[in-house]
Amino acid sequence: MKRRVLLRAAAIAASAAGVSGALPSQAAPAASAVQPGPSPYGELLAPNANGLCLPAGFTSRVVARSGQAVAGTAYTWHAAPGSGGVVPDGTGWIYVSHSENGGASAIRFSSNGTITGAHRVDTGSTAPTVGTAMPGGGWLVGERVTGGYAYEADPRGVKAAVRRPEQGRFKRGGLAYDGAGALFMTEDESDGGVYRMFNTTLYAWTAATGTGQVVHKPVPDPSAATTPVRHQLPDQIRFNRPGGLAAQNSVSYYVPTQGDSRIYRVDSFGPLLRVHYDAAQTGGGPLTNPRDTAFPLGKSAAEELFVTEGAGGSAEICAITGSNIIAPFLRLEGGTALAGLDFAPDGKRMYFATTSGIVHEVSGAFHS
Repeated sequence: MKRRVLLRAAAIAASAAGVSGALPSQAAPAASAVQPGPSPYGELLAPNANGLCLPAGFTSRVVARSGQAVAGTAYTWHAAPGSGGVVPDGTGWIYVSHSENGGASAIRFSSNGTITGAHRVDTGSTAPTVGTAMPGGGWLVGERVTGGYAYEADPRGVKAAVRRPEQGRFKRGGLAYDGAGALFMTEDESDGGVYRMFNTTLYAWTAATGTGQVVHKPVPDPSAATTPVRHQLPDQIRFNRPGGLAAQNSVSYYVPTQGDSRIYRVDSFGPLLRVHYDAAQTGGGPLTNPRDTAFPLGKSAAEELFVTEGAGGSAEICAITGSNIIAPFLRLEGGTALAGLDFAPDGKRMYFATTSGIVHEVSGAFHS
């Protein structure tokens, strides 16, 4: 899940059809802006030794397999890797991976990509979790269960996790911090919300009557003692299973929704929220179950938005260009859900996991 900058404005965007009901007159049409086309990286080649079909000029390696020791270490990798992300670590970085069965592990890399260690990360929970890098080098964990908590964890595996009850109790689908230190969280429910945590207050995205604008309103009871957080504000904007979050250059922001096979886009200089990609309007693909989104650096309009295919999809990671073309960037032979998408701090190495138990690294000239 992404550490990239997310949604600086306190009130942004309009709502779109399928989010909070009827399409407001202020919003853009709900037609999919993105359509299938040629990949900016070229055609996919035959599968390599790791079962990946990649464009010319890209290579891959397996950095972890469930049940086996991570190369050069004595640490046995966990089963069913899912959500994951990268934390800068001095001149190197750490890839943190959450297990679909609960718990998390991490792999440490030097500045040249050499694996220097692997260890367990205390998530504070035995439930399935998602996570994101925090400002200052920490790791935030969110339980992916109804009524779940958030925890502040140590990606270096030294300190115990600390529960953060002020961040609310709900089933988290994705987490991301913005450049001002505010935390954004999605709720993995069929009527899930998007939440903003700033200082000690939890806000929900709500729709301003007659304007289509998004307004951050405080959640009355983040502990959800008697009522789920998403049902406490009647004008809350609702998404169909929102997941990972990504931002580009603090201008365009993206929320994938697995429940309706869409990606919603917010342009802060619109400002409006619209359907960026809709599988139902592109002939059913190439992306049918968007789960995680990421940019190599999140700083340039030349970058593509990369999106993983979740369970039941085509075992692909797709690239969406700035000119609204979507095409497969890679394909995994055999088929499995892909998750845990992120990039090394220099934007030259992509990491992702298969729920069947493998963490892959892909290297090459990503457009950044």
